[in-house]
Amino acid sequence: MLAWKAALIPRAYHYERLRRKIEPDEARKLKAEGKAVKTVVDAVSIDFPDYIGILMRRTFPQLERNLKPECDKLYKLYNAKWQERNKCYVFPSGAKIYLVHCQDRRALDNYIGGNYNFIGVDEANQFPEDWIEELSTSARTDNELLQPQICLTSNPGNIGHIWLKRKFIDRCPPTPAAKPLYSEEFDVYYQRHKSGEPFVDEEGISYHFIPATVFDNPTLLKNDPNYVRKLKNLNPVLKAMWLEGRWDVFAGTFFANWNPMHHVIPKAHFQYGVHFKKNTHTLYRFYDYGTKAPFVCLFAAVDRDQNMIIFDEITETGLSASKQVKMVNEYTWENYKLKPDDFDDDIADPAYWTKHSEKEGALYSPADFYSDDGIFLSKGNNDRKAGAKIVYEGLEVPDEGEPRIRFTENCLQCIETFPNLPSAENDPEDIDTKSDDHHYDALRYGSLKVLPSLAIYENRKKGWRYRIGQSKSSGSTNWKTA
Repeated sequence: MLAWKAALIPRAYHYERLRRKIEPDEARKLKAEGKAVKTVVDAVSIDFPDYIGILMRRTFPQLERNLKPECDKLYKLYNAKWQERNKCYVFPSGAKIYLVHCQDRRALDNYIGGNYNFIGVDEANQFPEDWIEELSTSARTDNELLQPQICLTSNPGNIGHIWLKRKFIDRCPPTPAAKPLYSEEFDVYYQRHKSGEPFVDEEGISYHFIPATVFDNPTLLKNDPNYVRKLKNLNPVLKAMWLEGRWDVFAGTFFANWNPMHHVIPKAHFQYGVHFKKNTHTLYRFYDYGTKAPFVCLFAAVDRDQNMIIFDEITETGLSASKQVKMVNEYTWENYKLKPDDFDDDIADPAYWTKHSEKEGALYSPADFYSDDGIFLSKGNNDRKAGAKIVYEGLEVPDEGEPRIRFTENCLQCIETFPNLPSAENDPEDIDTKSDDHHYDALRYGSLKVLPSLAIYENRKKGWRYRIGQSKSSGSTNWKTA
Protein backbone atom coordinates (compact mmCIF):
# COMPACT_ATOMS: atom_id res chain seq x y z
CA MET A 1 0.00 0.00 0.00
CA LEU A 2 2.79 2.47 0.87
CA ALA A 3 4.58 1.79 -2.40
CA TRP A 4 1.39 2.52 -4.35
CA LYS A 5 0.50 5.61 -2.32
CA ALA A 6 3.97 7.12 -2.62
CA ALA A 7 3.80 7.02 -6.42
CA LEU A 8 0.21 7.11 -7.57
CA ILE A 9 -1.82 9.60 -5.53
CA PRO A 10 -4.01 11.53 -8.02
CA ARG A 11 -2.79 15.12 -8.06
CA ALA A 12 -4.81 16.57 -10.94
CA TYR A 13 -8.15 15.35 -12.26
CA HIS A 14 -11.39 16.47 -13.91
CA TYR A 15 -14.99 15.27 -14.20
CA GLU A 16 -16.87 14.03 -17.25
CA ARG A 17 -20.52 13.34 -17.97
CA LEU A 18 -21.41 11.59 -21.26
CA ARG A 19 -17.84 12.25 -22.49
CA ARG A 20 -18.24 15.97 -21.78
CA LYS A 21 -15.91 17.72 -19.37
CA ILE A 22 -17.83 19.39 -16.56
CA GLU A 23 -16.95 21.69 -13.66
CA PRO A 24 -16.77 20.43 -10.06
CA ASP A 25 -19.95 22.27 -9.02
CA GLU A 26 -21.93 20.65 -11.81
CA ALA A 27 -20.41 17.27 -10.96
CA ARG A 28 -21.52 17.58 -7.33
CA LYS A 29 -25.04 18.55 -8.42
CA LEU A 30 -25.32 15.62 -10.81
CA LYS A 31 -24.03 13.20 -8.19
CA ALA A 32 -26.62 14.49 -5.72
CA GLU A 33 -29.28 13.73 -8.35
CA GLY A 34 -27.97 10.18 -8.63
CA LYS A 35 -26.54 10.62 -12.10
CA ALA A 36 -23.30 8.98 -13.20
CA VAL A 37 -20.22 11.21 -13.19
CA LYS A 38 -16.79 9.97 -14.24
CA THR A 39 -13.60 11.11 -12.51
CA VAL A 40 -10.64 11.26 -14.90
CA VAL A 41 -7.14 11.43 -13.44
CA ASP A 42 -4.89 13.81 -15.37
CA ALA A 43 -1.71 13.41 -13.34
CA VAL A 44 -0.39 11.36 -10.40
CA SER A 45 2.55 12.12 -8.14
CA ILE A 46 5.26 10.61 -10.34
CA ASP A 47 4.16 12.74 -13.34
CA PHE A 48 5.70 15.82 -11.70
CA PRO A 49 9.44 16.38 -12.26
CA ASP A 50 9.84 18.08 -8.86
CA TYR A 51 8.11 15.34 -6.89
CA ILE A 52 10.14 13.74 -4.08
CA GLY A 53 8.91 10.98 -1.78
CA ILE A 54 10.61 8.86 0.85
CA LEU A 55 9.67 5.44 2.16
CA MET A 56 11.16 4.51 5.52
CA ARG A 57 11.71 1.45 7.73
CA ARG A 58 13.49 1.35 11.07
CA THR A 59 16.47 -0.71 9.78
CA PHE A 60 18.00 -1.23 6.36
CA PRO A 61 17.60 -5.06 6.44
CA GLN A 62 13.86 -4.55 7.00
CA LEU A 63 13.85 -2.21 4.03
CA GLU A 64 15.62 -4.72 1.81
CA ARG A 65 13.47 -7.69 2.82
CA ASN A 66 10.03 -6.17 3.12
CA LEU A 67 9.64 -2.89 1.26
CA LYS A 68 12.02 -2.93 -1.70
CA PRO A 69 10.62 -6.11 -3.35
CA GLU A 70 7.13 -4.55 -3.43
CA CYS A 71 8.49 -1.30 -4.83
CA ASP A 72 10.49 -3.15 -7.48
CA LYS A 73 7.41 -4.98 -8.74
CA LEU A 74 5.23 -1.87 -8.89
CA TYR A 75 7.66 0.79 -10.04
CA LYS A 76 9.03 -1.38 -12.85
CA LEU A 77 5.58 -1.08 -14.46
CA TYR A 78 6.07 2.71 -14.62
CA ASN A 79 9.60 2.51 -16.10
CA ALA A 80 11.38 3.63 -12.95
CA LYS A 81 15.14 3.10 -12.74
CA TRP A 82 16.72 2.07 -9.45
CA GLN A 83 19.86 4.01 -8.46
CA GLU A 84 21.70 1.82 -5.99
CA ARG A 85 24.13 4.53 -4.94
CA ASN A 86 21.35 6.96 -3.98
CA LYS A 87 18.87 4.27 -2.88
CA CYS A 88 16.36 5.95 -5.12
CA TYR A 89 13.82 5.20 -7.89
CA VAL A 90 13.89 7.76 -10.72
CA PHE A 91 10.82 7.92 -12.95
CA PRO A 92 10.75 9.11 -16.59
CA SER A 93 9.44 12.54 -15.50
CA GLY A 94 12.35 13.00 -13.09
CA ALA A 95 10.25 12.29 -10.00
CA LYS A 96 12.15 10.49 -7.23
CA ILE A 97 11.21 8.10 -4.44
CA TYR A 98 13.92 7.24 -1.91
CA LEU A 99 14.09 4.15 0.30
CA VAL A 100 15.68 5.08 3.62
CA HIS A 101 16.21 3.62 7.08
CA CYS A 102 16.11 5.35 10.45
CA GLN A 103 17.94 3.05 12.84
CA ASP A 104 19.10 5.74 15.25
CA ARG A 105 19.04 9.44 16.01
CA ARG A 106 21.95 10.13 13.66
CA ALA A 107 20.06 8.58 10.76
CA LEU A 108 16.95 10.63 11.59
CA ASP A 109 18.96 13.85 11.38
CA ASN A 110 19.66 13.09 7.71
CA TYR A 111 16.02 13.78 6.86
CA ILE A 112 15.23 16.72 9.13
CA GLY A 113 15.09 19.89 7.07
CA GLY A 114 14.35 18.06 3.81
CA ASN A 115 11.62 18.95 1.36
CA TYR A 116 9.43 15.91 0.73
CA ASN A 117 5.98 15.77 -0.84
CA PHE A 118 5.26 12.35 0.62
CA ILE A 119 6.69 10.58 3.67
CA GLY A 120 5.72 6.96 4.19
CA VAL A 121 6.76 5.10 7.35
CA ASP A 122 6.28 1.34 7.35
CA GLU A 123 5.75 -0.28 10.78
CA ALA A 124 5.55 3.09 12.50
CA ASN A 125 5.02 1.30 15.83
CA GLN A 126 8.82 0.77 15.88
CA PHE A 127 9.40 4.54 16.09
CA PRO A 128 9.25 6.97 19.04
CA GLU A 129 6.59 9.64 18.68
CA ASP A 130 9.05 12.54 18.74
CA TRP A 131 10.97 11.10 15.78
CA ILE A 132 7.82 11.06 13.66
CA GLU A 133 6.90 14.56 14.84
CA GLU A 134 10.31 15.89 13.82
CA LEU A 135 10.17 14.04 10.52
CA SER A 136 6.77 15.57 9.76
CA THR A 137 8.34 19.04 9.61
CA SER A 138 10.05 17.95 6.38
CA ALA A 139 6.74 17.30 4.60
CA ARG A 140 6.33 20.49 2.57
CA THR A 141 6.10 21.85 -0.95
CA ASP A 142 5.96 24.98 -3.07
CA ASN A 143 3.79 23.26 -5.71
CA GLU A 144 0.11 23.66 -4.84
CA LEU A 145 -0.75 20.43 -6.67
CA LEU A 146 1.68 18.40 -4.55
CA GLN A 147 0.07 18.85 -1.16
CA PRO A 148 2.34 17.06 1.37
CA GLN A 149 1.17 13.94 3.12
CA ILE A 150 2.51 11.59 5.79
CA CYS A 151 1.29 8.01 5.73
CA LEU A 152 2.04 5.54 8.53
CA THR A 153 1.37 1.81 8.50
CA SER A 154 1.43 -0.18 11.69
CA ASN A 155 0.35 -3.23 13.62
CA PRO A 156 -0.67 -2.87 17.27
CA GLY A 157 2.15 -3.29 19.78
CA ASN A 158 5.79 -2.26 20.18
CA ILE A 159 7.08 1.09 21.41
CA GLY A 160 4.74 3.17 19.25
CA HIS A 161 1.51 1.51 20.37
CA ILE A 162 0.59 4.20 22.90
CA TRP A 163 1.08 7.30 20.78
CA LEU A 164 -0.38 5.79 17.60
CA LYS A 165 -3.50 4.76 19.48
CA ARG A 166 -3.81 8.19 21.07
CA LYS A 167 -3.13 10.17 17.91
CA PHE A 168 -5.15 8.14 15.39
CA ILE A 169 -7.40 5.40 16.78
CA ASP A 170 -8.75 7.40 19.73
CA ARG A 171 -9.28 10.49 17.58
CA CYS A 172 -10.81 8.68 14.61
CA PRO A 173 -12.46 5.59 16.09
CA PRO A 174 -13.58 3.11 13.40
CA THR A 175 -17.12 1.78 13.24
CA PRO A 176 -18.15 -1.84 12.56
CA ALA A 177 -19.05 -2.23 8.89
CA ALA A 178 -21.55 -5.04 9.52
CA LYS A 179 -22.16 -7.94 11.82
CA PRO A 180 -19.22 -10.34 12.27
CA LEU A 181 -18.49 -12.52 9.27
CA TYR A 182 -17.56 -16.18 9.29
CA SER A 183 -14.78 -17.72 7.20
CA GLU A 184 -15.52 -21.37 6.59
CA GLU A 185 -12.04 -21.92 5.15
CA PHE A 186 -10.32 -20.74 8.33
CA ASP A 187 -13.12 -21.50 10.80
CA VAL A 188 -12.94 -18.04 12.32
CA TYR A 189 -15.26 -15.08 12.85
CA TYR A 190 -13.94 -11.64 11.95
CA GLN A 191 -15.23 -8.09 12.00
CA ARG A 192 -14.67 -5.53 9.27
CA HIS A 193 -14.59 -1.86 10.22
CA LYS A 194 -15.15 1.39 8.37
CA SER A 195 -12.97 4.45 8.87
CA GLY A 196 -14.36 7.05 11.21
CA GLU A 197 -14.53 10.74 10.45
CA PRO A 198 -11.15 12.46 10.01
CA PHE A 199 -9.93 14.50 12.96
CA VAL A 200 -8.78 18.06 12.25
CA ASP A 201 -6.68 19.72 14.94
CA GLU A 202 -6.53 23.41 15.80
CA GLU A 203 -3.75 23.93 13.24
CA GLY A 204 -5.91 22.52 10.47
CA ILE A 205 -3.91 19.29 10.17
CA SER A 206 -6.11 16.30 9.33
CA TYR A 207 -5.65 12.82 10.84
CA HIS A 208 -7.31 9.72 9.42
CA PHE A 209 -7.26 6.11 10.63
CA ILE A 210 -7.90 3.42 8.01
CA PRO A 211 -8.48 0.04 9.70
CA ALA A 212 -7.52 -3.17 7.95
CA THR A 213 -6.96 -6.82 8.82
CA VAL A 214 -5.63 -9.84 6.98
CA PHE A 215 -9.16 -10.42 5.65
CA ASP A 216 -8.91 -7.17 3.69
CA ASN A 217 -6.01 -8.64 1.69
CA PRO A 218 -7.49 -11.24 -0.70
CA THR A 219 -4.17 -11.76 -2.48
CA LEU A 220 -2.50 -12.81 0.77
CA LEU A 221 -5.42 -15.06 1.69
CA LYS A 222 -5.17 -16.77 -1.67
CA ASN A 223 -1.40 -17.13 -1.89
CA ASP A 224 -0.57 -17.86 1.76
CA PRO A 225 -3.61 -19.26 3.60
CA ASN A 226 -1.33 -20.76 6.26
CA TYR A 227 -0.58 -17.21 7.45
CA VAL A 228 -4.10 -16.89 8.86
CA ARG A 229 -3.80 -20.30 10.51
CA LYS A 230 -0.57 -19.16 12.18
CA LEU A 231 -2.32 -16.06 13.53
CA LYS A 232 -5.17 -18.21 14.85
CA ASN A 233 -2.73 -20.25 16.94
CA LEU A 234 -1.13 -17.28 18.69
CA ASN A 235 -1.85 -16.56 22.35
CA PRO A 236 -5.12 -14.65 22.90
CA VAL A 237 -3.50 -11.21 23.15
CA LEU A 238 -1.35 -11.54 20.01
CA LYS A 239 -4.27 -13.09 18.17
CA ALA A 240 -6.47 -10.13 19.06
CA MET A 241 -3.77 -7.71 17.90
CA TRP A 242 -2.58 -9.32 14.68
CA LEU A 243 -5.58 -11.32 13.46
CA GLU A 244 -8.38 -9.03 14.63
CA GLY A 245 -6.47 -5.75 14.39
CA ARG A 246 -7.43 -4.63 17.89
CA TRP A 247 -5.68 -1.69 19.52
CA ASP A 248 -7.36 -2.06 22.91
CA VAL A 249 -4.99 -4.89 23.83
CA PHE A 250 -1.21 -4.82 23.98
CA ALA A 251 1.22 -7.76 24.24
CA GLY A 252 4.65 -7.63 25.78
CA THR A 253 3.83 -5.16 28.55
CA PHE A 254 6.41 -5.24 31.33
CA PHE A 255 4.02 -4.25 34.09
CA ALA A 256 1.52 -7.03 33.54
CA ASN A 257 0.34 -6.45 37.12
CA TRP A 258 -0.95 -2.92 36.37
CA ASN A 259 -4.58 -2.41 37.35
CA PRO A 260 -6.05 1.12 37.36
CA MET A 261 -8.61 0.03 39.95
CA HIS A 262 -5.73 -0.44 42.40
CA HIS A 263 -3.03 1.89 41.14
CA VAL A 264 -4.97 5.09 40.40
CA ILE A 265 -6.78 7.04 43.11
CA PRO A 266 -8.92 10.20 42.82
CA LYS A 267 -7.01 13.42 43.36
CA ALA A 268 -9.80 14.50 45.71
CA HIS A 269 -8.86 11.61 48.02
CA PHE A 270 -5.22 12.62 48.42
CA GLN A 271 -4.77 16.38 48.64
CA TYR A 272 -1.82 18.08 50.25
CA GLY A 273 -2.84 19.93 53.38
CA VAL A 274 -6.02 17.87 53.69
CA HIS A 275 -5.10 14.19 53.57
CA PHE A 276 -1.34 14.44 54.00
CA LYS A 277 1.21 16.96 55.24
CA LYS A 278 4.93 17.20 55.93
CA ASN A 279 4.46 15.74 59.41
CA THR A 280 2.46 12.72 58.18
CA HIS A 281 4.41 11.83 55.04
CA THR A 282 7.94 12.27 53.79
CA LEU A 283 8.01 14.28 50.55
CA TYR A 284 10.31 13.55 47.61
CA ARG A 285 10.82 14.60 44.03
CA PHE A 286 12.21 12.25 41.38
CA TYR A 287 13.75 13.45 38.09
CA ASP A 288 14.58 12.12 34.65
CA TYR A 289 16.78 14.42 32.58
CA GLY A 290 15.99 15.61 29.08
CA THR A 291 16.07 18.67 26.85
CA LYS A 292 14.93 17.49 23.41
CA ALA A 293 13.47 14.43 25.14
CA PRO A 294 11.12 15.30 28.02
CA PHE A 295 12.44 16.19 31.42
CA VAL A 296 10.24 14.72 34.17
CA CYS A 297 9.69 15.61 37.80
CA LEU A 298 7.49 13.34 39.93
CA PHE A 299 6.16 14.39 43.34
CA ALA A 300 6.02 11.55 45.88
CA ALA A 301 4.60 11.21 49.37
CA VAL A 302 5.71 8.23 51.50
CA ASP A 303 4.00 7.21 54.75
CA ARG A 304 5.50 5.50 57.81
CA ASP A 305 4.83 2.06 56.33
CA GLN A 306 6.71 2.91 53.14
CA ASN A 307 3.63 3.21 50.98
CA MET A 308 4.27 5.73 48.23
CA ILE A 309 1.81 7.84 46.26
CA ILE A 310 2.91 9.89 43.26
CA PHE A 311 0.66 12.92 43.62
CA ASP A 312 1.83 15.16 40.77
CA GLU A 313 4.09 15.30 37.75
CA ILE A 314 5.83 17.84 35.54
CA THR A 315 6.69 16.96 31.95
CA GLU A 316 8.31 19.49 29.61
CA THR A 317 10.58 19.45 26.56
CA GLY A 318 13.00 22.00 25.17
CA LEU A 319 14.02 23.48 28.53
CA SER A 320 17.59 24.06 29.67
CA ALA A 321 18.53 22.96 33.17
CA SER A 322 18.32 26.54 34.48
CA LYS A 323 14.76 26.86 33.15
CA GLN A 324 13.80 23.43 34.46
CA VAL A 325 14.73 24.26 38.03
CA LYS A 326 12.89 27.57 37.88
CA MET A 327 9.79 25.77 36.60
CA VAL A 328 10.00 23.17 39.39
CA ASN A 329 10.35 25.82 42.08
CA GLU A 330 7.57 28.01 40.72
CA TYR A 331 5.20 25.08 40.15
CA THR A 332 5.84 23.65 43.61
CA TRP A 333 5.22 26.98 45.34
CA GLU A 334 2.16 27.96 43.28
CA ASN A 335 0.44 24.59 43.75
CA TYR A 336 1.57 23.48 47.22
CA LYS A 337 3.30 26.44 48.88
CA LEU A 338 6.33 24.19 49.36
CA LYS A 339 10.00 25.18 49.16
CA PRO A 340 13.02 22.96 48.34
CA ASP A 341 13.76 22.42 52.05
CA ASP A 342 10.31 20.89 52.52
CA PHE A 343 11.37 17.85 50.49
CA ASP A 344 13.42 15.19 52.20
CA ASP A 345 15.31 14.43 48.99
CA ASP A 346 15.41 15.26 45.29
CA ILE A 347 16.61 12.08 43.56
CA ALA A 348 17.76 12.42 39.97
CA ASP A 349 18.99 10.73 36.83
CA PRO A 350 22.83 10.43 36.92
CA ALA A 351 22.83 12.36 33.62
CA TYR A 352 22.30 15.51 35.70
CA TRP A 353 25.98 15.34 36.72
CA THR A 354 27.38 15.49 33.19
CA LYS A 355 29.18 18.80 32.70
CA HIS A 356 28.24 20.00 29.21
CA SER A 357 27.45 23.69 29.85
CA GLU A 358 29.41 26.71 30.98
CA LYS A 359 28.69 29.44 33.52
CA GLU A 360 31.01 32.32 34.24
CA GLY A 361 33.89 30.48 32.60
CA ALA A 362 33.43 27.23 34.53
CA LEU A 363 32.06 23.92 33.30
CA TYR A 364 28.57 23.35 34.67
CA SER A 365 26.33 20.34 34.98
CA PRO A 366 22.51 20.40 35.18
CA ALA A 367 22.87 19.50 38.88
CA ASP A 368 24.96 22.66 39.36
CA PHE A 369 22.20 24.82 37.86
CA TYR A 370 19.68 23.17 40.17
CA SER A 371 21.83 23.78 43.26
CA ASP A 372 22.18 27.46 42.30
CA ASP A 373 18.40 27.73 42.70
CA GLY A 374 18.22 25.81 45.96
CA ILE A 375 17.49 22.25 44.79
CA PHE A 376 20.35 19.98 45.83
CA LEU A 377 19.97 16.77 43.84
CA SER A 378 21.15 13.38 44.99
CA LYS A 379 22.31 10.91 42.38
CA GLY A 380 19.95 8.04 41.64
CA ASN A 381 21.04 4.44 41.18
CA ASN A 382 21.08 3.61 37.45
CA ASP A 383 20.90 -0.18 37.89
CA ARG A 384 18.12 -0.78 35.37
CA LYS A 385 17.27 -4.36 36.34
CA ALA A 386 17.22 -3.61 40.05
CA GLY A 387 15.02 -0.60 39.36
CA ALA A 388 12.66 -2.68 37.22
CA LYS A 389 12.25 -5.26 39.98
CA ILE A 390 11.66 -2.63 42.66
CA VAL A 391 8.97 -0.82 40.65
CA TYR A 392 7.32 -4.09 39.61
CA GLU A 393 7.21 -5.23 43.23
CA GLY A 394 5.86 -1.84 44.30
CA LEU A 395 2.98 -2.20 41.81
CA GLU A 396 2.17 -5.76 42.89
CA VAL A 397 -1.38 -5.93 44.22
CA PRO A 398 -1.49 -7.83 47.55
CA ASP A 399 -4.29 -10.13 48.61
CA GLU A 400 -5.24 -7.57 51.22
CA GLY A 401 -4.57 -3.87 51.29
CA GLU A 402 -3.17 -1.62 48.56
CA PRO A 403 -0.02 -1.78 46.38
CA ARG A 404 3.04 0.02 47.69
CA ILE A 405 3.13 2.42 44.73
CA ARG A 406 0.05 4.31 43.55
CA PHE A 407 -0.74 7.45 41.53
CA THR A 408 -3.34 10.18 41.79
CA GLU A 409 -5.50 10.59 38.70
CA ASN A 410 -3.88 13.89 37.68
CA CYS A 411 -0.60 12.07 36.88
CA LEU A 412 -1.79 11.54 33.32
CA GLN A 413 1.55 10.73 31.70
CA CYS A 414 2.41 8.10 34.31
CA ILE A 415 -1.03 6.52 34.02
CA GLU A 416 -0.81 6.43 30.22
CA THR A 417 2.72 5.12 29.84
CA PHE A 418 3.20 2.63 32.68
CA PRO A 419 0.67 -0.04 31.58
CA ASN A 420 2.06 0.04 28.03
CA LEU A 421 5.80 -0.11 28.62
CA PRO A 422 7.23 -3.10 26.70
CA SER A 423 9.95 -5.42 27.88
CA ALA A 424 13.31 -5.04 26.16
CA GLU A 425 13.43 -7.18 23.04
CA ASN A 426 16.53 -9.10 24.12
CA ASP A 427 16.16 -8.81 27.88
CA PRO A 428 12.74 -9.46 29.45
CA GLU A 429 14.03 -8.28 32.85
CA ASP A 430 14.31 -4.68 31.63
CA ILE A 431 12.15 -2.01 30.00
CA ASP A 432 12.70 -1.27 26.31
CA THR A 433 14.83 1.89 26.33
CA LYS A 434 13.30 2.99 23.01
CA SER A 435 9.87 3.27 24.62
CA ASP A 436 8.31 6.29 26.34
CA ASP A 437 10.06 5.44 29.59
CA HIS A 438 10.85 8.89 31.00
CA HIS A 439 8.31 8.78 33.84
CA TYR A 440 9.23 5.21 34.64
CA ASP A 441 12.92 6.15 34.79
CA ALA A 442 12.19 8.97 37.23
CA LEU A 443 10.21 6.56 39.42
CA ARG A 444 12.86 3.84 39.43
CA TYR A 445 15.58 6.31 40.49
CA GLY A 446 13.42 7.31 43.42
CA SER A 447 12.09 3.87 44.30
CA LEU A 448 15.55 2.31 44.55
CA LYS A 449 16.43 4.82 47.24
CA VAL A 450 13.09 5.39 48.96
CA LEU A 451 11.66 1.85 49.03
CA PRO A 452 14.68 -0.36 49.84
CA SER A 453 12.58 -2.89 51.76
CA LEU A 454 11.11 -4.07 48.44
CA ALA A 455 14.55 -5.37 47.51
CA ILE A 456 14.73 -7.85 50.40
CA TYR A 457 11.37 -9.56 50.10
CA GLU A 458 11.71 -13.34 50.04
CA ASN A 459 9.44 -16.29 49.36
CA ARG A 460 7.76 -14.54 46.47
CA LYS A 461 5.84 -16.31 43.72
CA LYS A 462 7.96 -18.03 41.11
CA GLY A 463 9.07 -16.03 38.10
CA TRP A 464 11.84 -13.52 37.48
CA ARG A 465 9.73 -10.52 38.46
CA TYR A 466 9.19 -12.00 41.90
CA ARG A 467 12.76 -13.13 42.47
CA ILE A 468 13.94 -9.99 44.16
CA GLY A 469 17.50 -10.30 45.51
CA GLN A 470 18.27 -13.29 47.71
CA SER A 471 20.58 -11.54 50.12
CA LYS A 472 19.20 -9.49 53.01
CA SER A 473 20.45 -5.97 53.37
CA SER A 474 22.21 -5.23 56.61
CA GLY A 475 21.15 -2.62 59.14
CA SER A 476 17.80 -1.06 59.91
CA THR A 477 15.96 1.36 57.66
CA ASN A 478 14.34 4.52 58.97
CA TRP A 479 11.17 5.47 57.11
CA LYS A 480 12.36 9.08 57.00
CA THR A 481 15.90 8.38 55.75
CA ALA A 482 15.66 5.53 53.27
